[in-house]
Amino acid sequence: MRPGVVSATTYTTGSLIKLANKATIYYVASDKFKYAIPNEITYKSWYDNFSNVKTVSTKDFNSFKTSKNLVTIHPVKQLVKFANSNKIYVVDSGAVLRWVKDEQTAKKYFGPNWYKNIVILPQTDFTNYSFGADIESNTIFSKTRSSNISSDIDSELKNRKLIATNSFVTLTSVDSEPFLKSLQENLKAGLQPGFNYAVNNYFLTANFAESALTLKLLTVDKNDKLFVNDIEIVDVSKINLSLVVGKNNFVIKVVNSTGKENIYTLEVLREKSSDNNYIKYITENLSDNIDPKFDNSIKEYDINAGYDENVLKLKVQAEDKKTTVYINEQKLSAGYYGTSNILLDNGENKITIRLIAENGANRYYYLIVNHNKYPKLGDTDLSSLKTNFQSRVYPVFNPKTSVYYLRVTEDESRIIVSAKSNNNKAHVIIDGSKTASKNISISYGESIISVSVELVGAPEFTKTYKIRVYRGDEPDYKFE
Repeated sequence: MRPGVVSATTYTTGSLIKLANKATIYYVASDKFKYAIPNEITYKSWYDNFSNVKTVSTKDFNSFKTSKNLVTIHPVKQLVKFANSNKIYVVDSGAVLRWVKDEQTAKKYFGPNWYKNIVILPQTDFTNYSFGADIESNTIFSKTRSSNISSDIDSELKNRKLIATNSFVTLTSVDSEPFLKSLQENLKAGLQPGFNYAVNNYFLTANFAESALTLKLLTVDKNDKLFVNDIEIVDVSKINLSLVVGKNNFVIKVVNSTGKENIYTLEVLREKSSDNNYIKYITENLSDNIDPKFDNSIKEYDINAGYDENVLKLKVQAEDKKTTVYINEQKLSAGYYGTSNILLDNGENKITIRLIAENGANRYYYLIVNHNKYPKLGDTDLSSLKTNFQSRVYPVFNPKTSVYYLRVTEDESRIIVSAKSNNNKAHVIIDGSKTASKNISISYGESIISVSVELVGAPEFTKTYKIRVYRGDEPDYKFE
């Protein structure tokens, strides 16, 4: 950054200061701390130029304590992404990152050229922000509200709860005024901005499941009267208000003994129910792959299961956490995702996956699993068969050839046989032992060494290879 140099003797809230030999610009906040502005992108989201930056002496610079927190991007002014991430966020008030889930939503809030409004922040800035609810096409989101309650850096620092409010320490000076002392509510999103008796306008978001708002209100003077939408509240400890989808406006009025009034407004935006009933991903444990390749717009799939694949482990996750997933009408453990273990019958197995959106809309996907009753051709073959006399074994190894011949001299009394099956789940049995290699004693004359491939759970399909060995010095010996 290249700020202009402006001399100054006093530095009020909102001043921008820096040292002569340093590039970093600091914001002087109302709590008398200075907050570093981490980069030019963040600076330009708040200011058009550097004309108001003051280069100050070290003494003046050090008269303000340095906050460990940094200034963040101006809410909703630009879309944000971070290096090493493809996600696009809106920065909501309070430095809250809200993921914009799709292009349709980005266009809705930032126009057809939304992608031109993206700024890229360094990964190191990531920790300065917190996370809020994702923004989808059906999300009710007010850019104007977020921008208005974060009109300057000081307001945003208060929204981030980095600057303490004085709502409780100064009440003694306003005891005679009709003020609220506290405003508590039950919604997950939280009050925006944080409550301050001197702030009169507030905003809340509610998801579709939050159909009621519960308020707990306290006035500074216990004798003051309290009204919500012109109805006097007698029991202020628990005020229950129903919420409709869309905008809900509540007017809270405090009236003191002289008739003086103070008005607080509370706007609650309740999101409509989601109609998203699509699968985000589907995985399974079989050696085959589903066909066609998964695409959540395609509803029907096929897959083959080997004779020894008796259980299908099907893992499904919905796009929307508010969606409920059923596999063969059994609800998944977490509602929107989970794993179902399905015992397969021989032949065709039809698996039904049903997704119910928050608004009740159903979507069905189907998976046909063809479970083979018999092994595939080659499942009982060896992929290799070797001995320490490999050059003398004939014919040359072929998985389809089951008988081999070997001549050794009288002095050659042992043979090492190694074998590997084509099917990695099958057992290899060499000369009666379940092993991949065996050192075997050779008898005089002719003997037979058997090597078998046995399928797990299907011994009736065992295939046996034989090595016929002649040990002796008879030159004209012939195998029969």
